[in-house]
Amino acid sequence: MIPKFRAYSVEENIMYYPDEDKNVEWTIDDDTGFIAPLINLENGMWGMIDKYVLMQSTGLKDKNGVEFFEGDIGWDDHLEVHGQVIFENGAFKYEWDNISEDLFEVTDDIEIVGNIHENPELLEVAE
Repeated sequence: MIPKFRAYSVEENIMYYPDEDKNVEWTIDDDTGFIAPLINLENGMWGMIDKYVLMQSTGLKDKNGVEFFEGDIGWDDHLEVHGQVIFENGAFKYEWDNISEDLFEVTDDIEIVGNIHENPELLEVAE
């Protein structure tokens, strides 16, 4: 399986999906060796995003068929709680209330409702 990623631009507050967005390509930065998304700017020029966060696809889908990426926030109707997709000890996990389970064990119960960069408020504890 070829790894699939998305990239969040901290500067622009935008999530890029290179597999879906024809204005985004991946490149290797010659100076740092980092893999980075290149974005097709409005003027037809290409520019590298300086501040971005890469998130890998898990290869799994939620109960609605939406693909899970690292950093996604899910909602569990049964437990009535939000949780987060993380990568820990070589495995993708779903974490909520200091509990962590292998993601593949809970995919049928979880609906993706956001991600940690665009919707961090979903993980805040109600007071």
